[in-house]
Amino acid sequence: MSGKKIPLFKIFGIQINLDFSWFIVFFLITFTFATGFFPYQYPGYNPILYWIVSAVAAVLLFVSVLLHELGHSLVARRFGIPVKEIDLFIFGGVAMIEEEAHSPKEEFLIAIAGPIVSIILGFFFLILALFYPKDDLINGLINYLMYANFLIGIFNLIPAFPLDGGRILRAFLWQKTGDLLKATKVASDAGKLFGIFLAILGFFYIIAGSFINGVWLILIGFFVYNAAINNFEASKFRLYLSRYKVENFMEPIKPVFHDTPVGEILSKHYPTQKTEHFVVIGKDGKFHVVDVKKLKDATFLEPVGKYAEEVKCYVSPFDNLYKAYRLMVKCNRKELPVIYKNTLLGIIRQNSFKHLLEAAK
Repeated sequence: MSGKKIPLFKIFGIQINLDFSWFIVFFLITFTFATGFFPYQYPGYNPILYWIVSAVAAVLLFVSVLLHELGHSLVARRFGIPVKEIDLFIFGGVAMIEEEAHSPKEEFLIAIAGPIVSIILGFFFLILALFYPKDDLINGLINYLMYANFLIGIFNLIPAFPLDGGRILRAFLWQKTGDLLKATKVASDAGKLFGIFLAILGFFYIIAGSFINGVWLILIGFFVYNAAINNFEASKFRLYLSRYKVENFMEPIKPVFHDTPVGEILSKHYPTQKTEHFVVIGKDGKFHVVDVKKLKDATFLEPVGKYAEEVKCYVSPFDNLYKAYRLMVKCNRKELPVIYKNTLLGIIRQNSFKHLLEAAK
């Protein structure tokens, strides 16, 4: 993915984003259907109508992909695993499931949910086709969506990580061995082999004269191969940091009151605590935080509370280091306050578990 996303909307509190690469496949599907498939299979219609129906087909394909990913997301959330985003991009979609499943059973149910949704959609469009047997553009659109959803469901069941079938394989191996990392490695190796197979198959297609199909297979092969590697490394990183709790790495720190002069913060507290963000007890009794950089232009007699804002990024002592690290990246900070039941317990700094980060990577 390019990393450039267009926020679209939220479903069940999950942010849906559109990667710019999506427009490439949207154009290719629309162009292919409007200039080739539909005019050949259903001649005699206005060219504009071909383009409209083709664009609808491309959009509905990605609606189908979105529903597939929502299947994964809602089951993951049912097990208490956070899912905040779904990204739609050139090769389909991906649900940003932020933690590993807690058991092989959960992993299996989360993985199988997507293909089940796609296959149900396939049968839905099959029934529509039976109730609308007329041989026209609408019937062609319905049949396309039927085949596309069946294909999405079946293709994702291939046992090659990070495809859903690869995650099902990982769940099976996890159950058998009790070692999630080892199971992930085997499933990831299967994913790499499948990616290589698709790329080789693509070259044969090109040699046989099917250039477009060959190029697509090669691109998908490279995507699967790289995704298998990247997902394994991400899983290894996540699993390694998840072994440790914040409470084992936090440092004690005392909050300051909102009316504490800036000069006292800079001369008395900063030299001893060396923290980039001071925790401040506000007038409302809630915890706030102030960035030391904001105090450089302040006068020494001003109250620090003037520059403080409510704490939004913090962890509890019972959170694991992976959650702390992920929150640091999201909030663009290298330290976070540790708060539990409205009590400030300390601060967790990235430097305090730097050696673990290096070992995980």
